[in-house]
Amino acid sequence: MPGTHGSFSYMEGIYTHRLTPDYSIEMDKRSTKPGYAVLNLPTVYSLTYQVMDLLCQQVPVANLYMERLKDRWIIHMKDARLNGVSVELADFIKRSAKQGRMRYVPEYEALSIESEEELLSVSLSIDIKDWLRKKGEQTGKSMQDIAAEILEEVYKREQGQSGDNINHFQEFNQNQN
Repeated sequence: MPGTHGSFSYMEGIYTHRLTPDYSIEMDKRSTKPGYAVLNLPTVYSLTYQVMDLLCQQVPVANLYMERLKDRWIIHMKDARLNGVSVELADFIKRSAKQGRMRYVPEYEALSIESEEELLSVSLSIDIKDWLRKKGEQTGKSMQDIAAEILEEVYKREQGQSGDNINHFQEFNQNQN
């Protein structure tokens, strides 16, 4: 409690002392694009409220989507670096992560939260775009899904056969026909 050096639980502060944050909390429409880390937090738990308070202070609202499902808060968030995070809170967030990567640096009390997927913009020739569009129509998939599959296959092959100079793009095309 400011000025008294006393302390009380988050719930007591909200319900007994009627304290409110000095910032607004808004819900946003969730994007359907990949690239979100996902936290699954218990609804009635003091650390949950500390996490939500931290997120609302340090993560742009447009990068957050919070949804309450029964006794859980499901939080979808874009990549973020949180400062002023205690070891206890960092451990709680790591345990609550259902998707994404968490890295904590205790010396700086900083927690990095990253999604498992990253959006990638690529400039392509019209011929390649047409080819991807046709493949998508043939398979019932989007151009983005076809391109992601190609990259994933090439990546896996490179990991398994480093130094191999096979033209992966042509080989993938043959496999799709």
